Amino acid sequence: MSDNILQTLQHLVQDVIAPDVRELKANQAGFDKQLAGLEKHMEYRFQAADQNIDARFGALEARLDAILSAISESRAQAELTGIRAIAALSERVAILEARRQ
Repeated sequence: MSDNILQTLQHLVQDVIAPDVRELKANQAGFDKQLAGLEKHMEYRFQAADQNIDARFGALEARLDAILSAISESRAQAELTGIRAIAALSERVAILEARRQ
């Protein structure tokens, strides 16, 4: 009788459980392939996003450099204008002082 039970269990494992295990293994292999594909896709997307961010920051840096350069140029022009005005006033003062003497 115990041999009969063992045979019944063996048939049950072979006929019911083993095919389910094989199917689960096949499903797992399919999921693994999908996961690998998803990982590659996400890596590609992250690299593209990094490149996009780098390009945007590069453009912003160039614009900031241009703005800072324009500010520096504007300051230099303002200082030059001030120096010219002071020089003109200095000449006038020198002329007036020369006339007084």
